[in-house]
Amino acid sequence: MQAVKSIMISGSLVLLLMSATRIQADQPQGKESAELQTLIRDVEQQEALYRNLKLQMQLLYQQPLKPADPEKQTNLKSELTLIVQGEKYRQEKQTKGRFKQGYIVPPDKPYHHFNIGTEQSCQVYNGETLQKFFHYDRDRGLTTNERQTGGHGDITHEQLRMENLLRPHMLLSNHGPRIPLSTWLKGTSAVAASPGLPNYDNRTAYTTEILGEETVQGLKCIKVQIDRRRNSGKSEHRDVLWLARERNLLPVQAMTYQFSRSTEIPQSETWVDEWLEVRPGVWFPRTFHTDRLDWIMYVLKKKQQVGWQEAYVVESVELDPSLPADTFTKLDFPEGIVIDGKQLLKQK
Repeated sequence: MQAVKSIMISGSLVLLLMSATRIQADQPQGKESAELQTLIRDVEQQEALYRNLKLQMQLLYQQPLKPADPEKQTNLKSELTLIVQGEKYRQEKQTKGRFKQGYIVPPDKPYHHFNIGTEQSCQVYNGETLQKFFHYDRDRGLTTNERQTGGHGDITHEQLRMENLLRPHMLLSNHGPRIPLSTWLKGTSAVAASPGLPNYDNRTAYTTEILGEETVQGLKCIKVQIDRRRNSGKSEHRDVLWLARERNLLPVQAMTYQFSRSTEIPQSETWVDEWLEVRPGVWFPRTFHTDRLDWIMYVLKKKQQVGWQEAYVVESVELDPSLPADTFTKLDFPEGIVIDGKQLLKQK
């Protein structure tokens, strides 16, 4: 109670207490510190095995998962090519299917909930220059039957962090912060020091805790909890990972909690369904999927059901691949892409 009174009396004490909390998060004491530091070193060693990587992957996105009317379902199939070499990367994505539109309903106008079409995107980063584009082609707009095509691109010297699909130890946390798992485990200071965009939010602190060992799908796992806190000091977001000892400390299961909704019911759950041994002793998820809770259904009917699902199939994986010299520099922008306000009419 005395500590609470002190905080209320002096705003400066709030900052001091928060700073102390962050130091403790980054530098836990005693046995817990030694155990966590050992885990971080082990994860870093395993991450190095996948530093040079090429993936061919398929993604199926469905929302809702089991619709009463299939014509009222977002159903998208994507083909992904992901290449990483240290900090250099190339990620290509081609998507086709039924897209949902009209999250904002036009007043007094009939509108189309869905349209059929394609999307294409690519990002190429060579350590100095980032090139990227997004292009779409769909059969109709929100309130018109006219075909919708267009897109945008950019060439910049800013560093945009690669997606977590390029980081095997973060595959099950694809919607989490775009950083290596070892960095995430280290806490606030390491996350804040990570180069690239998006920028770190200095109102946020991360704390990591090892919860012990559990067996998941027959694999011995280290259970880790990572909390995200705001200035209030209260946890607002929690990720729980099960790192499989016999699978290069890759997560076999992950759960995400949003405390503004529930501290007991995870908002999303991700599992590895099948494993692939790429080379002796080096493993990679063959198939994995994420289920997201339909929170509106839960609030209205207290019923837990899947709101949307992302299901991945890894079609091929290469470690230390032989790559063309222009892998991280060449990007063919589609016709019609707008770069710096100018429309690209044709590729030179």
